[in-house]
Amino acid sequence: MRDTRYLIAMLDPAGGPDLIRSYSAEDWPRLIDAAARHKVLPLLAAAAVDAGFASTLPTSFAKMLAESTSSASSPELTLSLVHHRNALRIADLESQRVELQEMLRGKGFPTVALKGAALLEWKVWPNPAARRMTDIDLLVIDPAHAVPANDAIIDFGYRMVLADEVDSDSIDHDDHQEPALLRDDRHGSVEIHSHLLPRFARHALTREIAAQGISATSGSSTLSVADVALHIIAHARLADRALIRADPALNSVFDVGYLLVFDPSLVEQLVRRPLPRDVRRAVTAHLAAVESVFGRHDLGTTRSARLWWRWTLWLADRSRLHSLYRDVVMVPLFLDRDRLSVREGRDLHGLALARARLSHFTRRARIAFGDAGGAA
Repeated sequence: MRDTRYLIAMLDPAGGPDLIRSYSAEDWPRLIDAAARHKVLPLLAAAAVDAGFASTLPTSFAKMLAESTSSASSPELTLSLVHHRNALRIADLESQRVELQEMLRGKGFPTVALKGAALLEWKVWPNPAARRMTDIDLLVIDPAHAVPANDAIIDFGYRMVLADEVDSDSIDHDDHQEPALLRDDRHGSVEIHSHLLPRFARHALTREIAAQGISATSGSSTLSVADVALHIIAHARLADRALIRADPALNSVFDVGYLLVFDPSLVEQLVRRPLPRDVRRAVTAHLAAVESVFGRHDLGTTRSARLWWRWTLWLADRSRLHSLYRDVVMVPLFLDRDRLSVREGRDLHGLALARARLSHFTRRARIAFGDAGGAA
């Protein structure tokens, strides 16, 4: 069984514990790398703790190791450290979310939590420490509040994130109106959204539809479960042509799987919701992934969506081939005028646009040929 499929089997609460306990020591580094690549390493670590393979470390020992930069000497210790560090991170991110939303609401800029922040707020994941989370995503109810809300967060003690302070895939610089912000004494970052779906998705839920999903509850505001699911699916499948790139997005698959447990009517809500064709295709494909991972057969997916998921899993364990494939299918997006204008910081036309397209095409071609050489 290939690493990605074996990883998914390990995350199954029924048969996973036996697989974790019986896995060979020499194969663990490769599987841990696969879990990190698919952004479910904290979930694997939590499953290992539940299986008795890894441990919940004593506080003093865990603190000493968590502050150490040295690598762990065994898979058991590695996963124990991952679990401890992620538990601390999740607890701090949730604390920041509460503080920031209360502060912004007090200044007249109400927000709703998105993605991981919303799932933490609603306690959707059975074990919050099992979810990988790098930032707090907040949607301003009024798009005009995006800039002043961002300024208020800076006044609250945060600053703009520098490019070399985060992993390249943890912040999407093209997708948010405002830059990512962080505090030096806290975990992760916070990002303000003024719209629900990625800017470079061909279609987006309108601001009016998003507003209709927001309702006042106990003095705060929240999105409907369907809107949160659509936002998660859109970022997993529509941003940067992720559906065409065959990105497994396992973290988001578990997000939606747990949302279905949290609200069993979610599929019916998504079916009734009028959606553009691109969004509908993304929803169907994502639900096919959920069916496969969670062992369900009642989500109304199509044969083509299930075949897409099999293709995605096949590519997932062939990293060089997947990288080459990804570079090829991303060419039209790299050459998009609006995207290049955002990256260049100015509106590109004519010769300037042609130069930018040639520059980006050349750079991506070098990467693609390099990957092809590595695969050979």
